[in-house]
Amino acid sequence: MSPRPRRRSRGGGRRSRRDITRPLPAGPPDDDAAHGANRPGSARARVAEEPLLYTAEQAAALLQVRPSWLRRKAAARAVPCRFVGKHLRFSRADIETIAEGDTP
Repeated sequence: MSPRPRRRSRGGGRRSRRDITRPLPAGPPDDDAAHGANRPGSARARVAEEPLLYTAEQAAALLQVRPSWLRRKAAARAVPCRFVGKHLRFSRADIETIAEGDTP
């Protein structure tokens, strides 16, 4: 009996040296990156860093309270909050109001 010929893999095997050393093709330039739109301090960078709405865990971390306390107060409507569908969320203004203690 003769040995079975080796099967070649379909792309998951070794790459030739030519494939490894070949540079990647340059894509289209990214206008935002070229103009520094995501530099710290720019409006777009602030939007990327700060979410529009915070979860109970995120808001609790900012307020330095337990998430369960914050959820309980929100369910009782003792602190300002928002519901997106059935999901509890807090805006930055809500968090600042809670921190100032101006809740009913």
